[in-house]
Amino acid sequence: MLPRKVMMGWVLVLAVGGWIVAAALAGDVDGDGVDDAYDLCNNTPPGVAVDAHGRPFGDIDGDCDTDLADYALLQQGFTGPLDPEGMVLVPDGEFQMGCHVETGETCYLDELPVHAVYTDAFYLDRYEVTNQRYADALNWAWGQGNLITVTTGVVYQAGSGTSYPYCDTTTSSSDSRITWTGCSFGVVSGKENHPMVMVSWYGAVAYANWRSTMQARPLCYDLMTWTCNFDVNGYRLPTEAEWEKAARGGLYDPYRRYPWGDTIDGSKANYWSSGDPYETGPYPWTTPVGYYDGGQYPSGVDMANGYGLYDMA
Repeated sequence: MLPRKVMMGWVLVLAVGGWIVAAALAGDVDGDGVDDAYDLCNNTPPGVAVDAHGRPFGDIDGDCDTDLADYALLQQGFTGPLDPEGMVLVPDGEFQMGCHVETGETCYLDELPVHAVYTDAFYLDRYEVTNQRYADALNWAWGQGNLITVTTGVVYQAGSGTSYPYCDTTTSSSDSRITWTGCSFGVVSGKENHPMVMVSWYGAVAYANWRSTMQARPLCYDLMTWTCNFDVNGYRLPTEAEWEKAARGGLYDPYRRYPWGDTIDGSKANYWSSGDPYETGPYPWTTPVGYYDGGQYPSGVDMANGYGLYDMA
């Protein structure tokens, strides 16, 4: 069983920014008077139309190739930036981070003092990572042959022994919703669209890198040192400040305990004895992601916060 486990779902962040050309400048090879990434366009395949400097026509992002990325940037010039699938934009700006409660209520010491924090804009998953999405990623990672191993039902980083556990399966923990047959991963029936549980921080970080790789994005994390490069346009976990800002949903004046106000009941969020129909059977009692969309029980309104995010409270 995992020594440290996340008994909740989580979301991924994608930085807002253009395509990044990672290349060292090689002098003004193309004769345009500027040392830039285009000076490295010296391997254009035969038959590809090029301009007077040897650049492929339509190469907007400067990667020496005309492809779908250039089309996306061209489209953005007319329509504006497109939100990545399943993500919403949290705008840049400053907010007061910390514990905002009425006099007489208790704040934890690490929630004080309240202080101003500025964040750049970023994209965040609208919903938590589901069991099915994580199982699909595990199957992809298993298929690579050198990313993960499974020992007594626990998924580990390949080659790490038992130093870096990623997640439990039902073999190692009855709380897990991930199944393992010895050659493939699956999900306990009926829990496919529920938040992933029994996953460690390492497992969440690895998932972020896998998702970046599957979409041909640069990797944020070095899985040897477990450090994060915040300057690349790949998937990563939100910082504490980004999480709190996103969870507030833009509700700043006045600041409230929850994204909707200061009180809570079973129609607003899933918590112990909230009264939803999923409070039965084996633990953990999770609800499907996005369940609080106006069709929840006890009945209530759509609980997406001001940024369009669900389950942030």
